Amino acid sequence: MLTFSESRQRTLSTPYEIAAYLGETFRAMQEASAFKAGDPVTITARSGLTPEIGIGDVGIMLCDLPNQLHSWVLVFTSGGQQMAVQIQTANLAKREPAAGGEA
Repeated sequence: MLTFSESRQRTLSTPYEIAAYLGETFRAMQEASAFKAGDPVTITARSGLTPEIGIGDVGIMLCDLPNQLHSWVLVFTSGGQQMAVQIQTANLAKREPAAGGEA
């Protein structure tokens, strides 16, 4: 096995170049992520969540970036409000559609 470090330097001179670079980076991160925005997910462990958040242990993935501890998920609260919360990615699984086709 071999471990090494690399670094590179790049100058972004305009807001357009910065935005384009960030867009490219984000798209590459999305492609490498286990979950995609809009994926139905199951909360498999509630570590860090209060009982009032994540009713039904289900949600919709908003943002999952690779090598990050948490993902943003849209869930319901016990009061019936939709809320975007960070949940540990390791505590999420893709939700399989029910027999009737519903997620």
